[in-house]
This record gives sequence, C-alpha cells and structure tokens, in this order.
Amino acid sequence: MDAMMLFLVYVSLAVVLALWSRKRGHGFWLGFWYSVVLTPAIGLLTIALTQQVVFVDTGNGIKRSCPHCFNLTAPNVTFCDSCGRHIARQTVKQFLQLAELFVGLVMTVLLVRVVI
Repeated sequence: MDAMMLFLVYVSLAVVLALWSRKRGHGFWLGFWYSVVLTPAIGLLTIALTQQVVFVDTGNGIKRSCPHCFNLTAPNVTFCDSCGRHIARQTVKQFLQLAELFVGLVMTVLLVRVVI
C-alpha cells in the first residue's frame, strides 16, 4: 500500500468519524480534527464514549433531553434543571481529557506486553 492510498484511507476514516460526531450533536469539525490529530482509532473510542445530544421539537419550541434523567430542558442550558448534572456539549478540553485516558491505557498495555 503506497503512502497516498494510506493517506486517503486515514482522511476517509476521519471524515466518517466527523460525520458520526456531528450526528451525536458535537459538531463535524471537532470530530474531524480530533480524529486527524489523535488517529481515527482513538477518535472512534472517544466519540463512542461521549454522550449523545438529543433535541426534541415539542411544538412550543425545541427542547434538549438530559442524557442522565431524560428531562426536557432549554437547548442552551449547561446544567439540567431536574437532576443538576452537567449537560453542555462536549468541548475540545473534554475530548482531550478522554484522549489522555486512552493514550495512557495504550501505553500501559504496551509496557505490560514488553515486560511480560
């Protein structure tokens, strides 16, 4: 497999993950750059573990569903009115914190494999 084909596969995987990130409510570009910078494998794991943002049209306007208690709240609130938990969209900082966990896990597994 030559370098150009590998590059196209890499970018294609990043685009697919970015579309999935947009579908989950976190935005295309955040998912794309996250997948490009931290490899599609780590991007896949991180996007899979983030909470999905669900918006519901109630007839009185669009409401947002809390992923913890499923109460409907205003779409721009940071904390749920019912359970008080944080429901804001994932930020780059939160994505990077998850990435640090995955990188640490991978490094630990590699070190254990080398030692054993």
